Amino acid sequence: MKIRLVKLAILMLLAMGMAWAQELGTAVLNGDITDPSDAVVSGAKILLVNTATGAQRDGSSNGRGFFSFDRVTPGDYQVTVTGKGFAAETIKVRVEVGQQADLKVKLTVAKQQTVIEIDDSGAVPSVSTTSSVVDGVVDSHQIDNLPLNGRNFLELALLLPGNTPAPNFDPTKANTFVVSSAGQLGRGGSVTIDGNDDNDDAVGGMLLNLPQDAVQEFQIATNRFSAETGRSGSGVANVVTKSGTNTLHGSASIYERDHSLQALPATFSPTATGGATPPFRRQQYSGTIGGPVKADKAWLFAAFEYRDQLGGILAGTRDAATDTISKSFVSAPLTDTLGTVRGDYSFNAENQMTVRFSAQHADGINGSTVNTAIAGARQRQNLTNDFQDLQVSWTRILRPTLLNRASFGFNHFYNTTDPVTPGPQLDFPSITDGASFRVPQATRQNRFQFDDSLDWTRGNHNIRAGAQVQAIRAYFGLGVFQGGRVEFVQDFANFDHSNDGVINDQDLLFAATIRSDHPDLALNIPDSNNNHVAAYIQDDWHVAPRLTLNLGLRYEIDTDVNNVGHYSEINPILLPFLSGSRHKDTNNWGPRIGFNWANAAGKVSVHGGYGIYYDRITLEVLSLERGLDGRALPIDVRAGNAVSAPDGSPVYLDADGHFQPFAPTLANPFIGFIFPGAGAAEGIDVIDDHLQNPEVQQFNLGVQWEFAPNWVLKADGVHNLGTHFIIGRPVGAVFNPVVGGEEGVTKLESSVGTHYDALWLTVDKRFSRSYQFHTAYTFSKSLNYANDDQIPFAYPPVDPNNLRREYGPTPNDQRHRLVVQAVAELPYGFRLSPIWTYASGVPQDIVLGDGSGSRVPEFGRNAGGCQFHNAAALNAAITALNAAGAVNGSLGTPLPTVDSNARFNDTFNTFDLRLSKDFRFRERFTLQLLGEAFNLFNKTNILGVSTTNYSGFFNALVPDRNDPTHSSAFGKPVSTAGGVFGSGGARAFQLGAKFSF
Repeated sequence: MKIRLVKLAILMLLAMGMAWAQELGTAVLNGDITDPSDAVVSGAKILLVNTATGAQRDGSSNGRGFFSFDRVTPGDYQVTVTGKGFAAETIKVRVEVGQQADLKVKLTVAKQQTVIEIDDSGAVPSVSTTSSVVDGVVDSHQIDNLPLNGRNFLELALLLPGNTPAPNFDPTKANTFVVSSAGQLGRGGSVTIDGNDDNDDAVGGMLLNLPQDAVQEFQIATNRFSAETGRSGSGVANVVTKSGTNTLHGSASIYERDHSLQALPATFSPTATGGATPPFRRQQYSGTIGGPVKADKAWLFAAFEYRDQLGGILAGTRDAATDTISKSFVSAPLTDTLGTVRGDYSFNAENQMTVRFSAQHADGINGSTVNTAIAGARQRQNLTNDFQDLQVSWTRILRPTLLNRASFGFNHFYNTTDPVTPGPQLDFPSITDGASFRVPQATRQNRFQFDDSLDWTRGNHNIRAGAQVQAIRAYFGLGVFQGGRVEFVQDFANFDHSNDGVINDQDLLFAATIRSDHPDLALNIPDSNNNHVAAYIQDDWHVAPRLTLNLGLRYEIDTDVNNVGHYSEINPILLPFLSGSRHKDTNNWGPRIGFNWANAAGKVSVHGGYGIYYDRITLEVLSLERGLDGRALPIDVRAGNAVSAPDGSPVYLDADGHFQPFAPTLANPFIGFIFPGAGAAEGIDVIDDHLQNPEVQQFNLGVQWEFAPNWVLKADGVHNLGTHFIIGRPVGAVFNPVVGGEEGVTKLESSVGTHYDALWLTVDKRFSRSYQFHTAYTFSKSLNYANDDQIPFAYPPVDPNNLRREYGPTPNDQRHRLVVQAVAELPYGFRLSPIWTYASGVPQDIVLGDGSGSRVPEFGRNAGGCQFHNAAALNAAITALNAAGAVNGSLGTPLPTVDSNARFNDTFNTFDLRLSKDFRFRERFTLQLLGEAFNLFNKTNILGVSTTNYSGFFNALVPDRNDPTHSSAFGKPVSTAGGVFGSGGARAFQLGAKFSF
């Protein structure tokens, strides 16, 4: 609940000109200048010089000895301070992205210039003494040296507490790494590149990727970030690209991995492929070049990377002759080309411009998102992604204490996703086969972005104000439901229903079919548009040398994420389900308040605060109302041959159990009678008139302590409370004349929330004495109301009138997660870089065995591993339910018990390692040879892919054919983490070489 008095107090403070900022793609360098007696020195001159480019900025200390440089490009600097009667002090510092660096300078009375040569400890304190944001920076040293399985720099975000890999939530994200921060599921996270929005407004997640060698560093703000940043209720990644310098430099690299360097995944079945191993190989090539166009004036940098990969996807194969499902790997090729070019130009000391263009093209075959633990080979899809991103920014220093930055950005995204084989999708209780009903589809998005900010240092206030406008133009080309979907109640036939003398797939029983009423026509939504407008005011107020208040206010609004622009086009048959009037969500005020107190030595600081944040609503929500409105894409939900009449008598089976002549079969499944849709994805969707942006209130309280030189302990307690999150709630049925029958109506509502509590601990050691060390531990609990945070494509609520029954752990809820990482320089030019990751298991949904994918209604959502900790507890609950008359969905039989050794989840434990050796030639030339080992100890990590079953264990209560009272398949491992190539998969080695100058 919002506290109006707190909100009013924030507004009153802001009226006095106080707020706080977190620099997107840049940083702030503050400082205090004192004399030997600790008295402040006013009027001191400060010269800030970028050591790589020679670019300079100057300033002076005010009457309180305070100075500030805003919008500082991350990198290495030389700070020279001169004051009348004092010796000049020259200090070398490193400024990191998003950092509020605080530099303490004590001038000395001397005749000669004093040069302070800073060792590895740096001049900027290791402990943050001015900021209350909960964040961390992955620097260039880590990016260049740590083992990365696939060379996706963003995976290093998992080094920081509160971050985990997000389960796949959309077909277009099959080859995209998405970070889950603070318990969310990935759609609501935000990524910016040099301050430019790099997010998919259509379905969520990151858009363009960058060559690893183009990334200088990136900041992950996992909680309580500043008012300058918005459109996320979880985490924000601020990425900074490399620029050219006054020295010509470049590199060329190759990385090689194939089947001879990898162990077999634990779930691989050699008997299914005649002993053949999964197909896999990967080569990656990268190169960079950078340098001056004109020294101290203009610089250029370019990077390129190409990946050629032949991977494997775990697939199941039904064998009707033996009534078994075997597992093997099928081919999944991928080519991925990335490039970026950046130019920087200094007109003069007051005006600088940056232009960057990045592009990516990816072609590949991958698996579709499914509700079951495993899919067949026909569930694969062809995926093509094209990205382009352009950014132009201009920074003008109006005077030393006043700066303006304006930028324009444009990014383009086009995706096509096509099935490898025609449909329909075949939903068996244990496996999803056939072509996904969600494809073919195509998505296009164009974003135009304009930003302007004014930074002003006045007294002890570092005041900023700014605004942002985004125009998003999106298109959906949807062939969803064209191929259709068949929901079987059994994996294999057990009776000759067709009466042809054999038992085969034509005798299978199914409960329902779902298909477009116009299967030959795709749905095109060409104008799925939205405009986003935001404004903020902020200040970093140095109340006292040891106390900083961080105050801010942000306002943001989206113009059409709830389809208000097409409200007049809503199908009239849906008007009885709506109430009130639809309008834009105009109340998105985000006050943020924080503090940081440090002791006199700057070795200990205490920080904390509170803020309100808003998630973006993906335009897929808009497309659901416009597409599934009963007219544009009418859905036929028809009865299957296993359906019974209200009195319990069979409809399509005669007295002997044989199919009637008019019965639907697998050969012709879509001829049953129409009945209301039984799932949230079928039938008609309508947006609630009161839909609004999800809101998250974030609280944090933490401490930082430098307990030894260069060693810092950070501890943060975090509490996030989310409200107005979106869920699909069935609200009834309506007769649809287009299909000639009733269809279910699902309302998309902002009626559920999220809850996240955590303790985040990190220990960091800066790189000194030839090594760097980092460890992060997360102890957390994450709860929500759905297995997706926006899109209702999973099963509907078991009781639409009591959504509280959906409240449970998120599918990716990991109570414990530990990451340990180091980089060590060894004798003779060797370098060793290990990463160890350990995490507890995630929960598991326990679903009915009838192929519907719906959970057992009497159990809580994601009950496995939470409500039930072992098979004995589950069997006791099943026995009690059966005694009360429970049935296994449309099968109509009692729920089967499970094996005593059935498991709900698995821990994640992997150790990755890189060993490299540098050979230097003629001072400037270096050849690095390297070897990498992923999951060195070959730990089997059972884990899934999708939000509907992330545990990786079979989770449907499918009765055994010979003993329907028992389910021997439940709780058996199905898929391993990472599949063939990903993190946590089978042990693999990679070789590489890098030449640089």
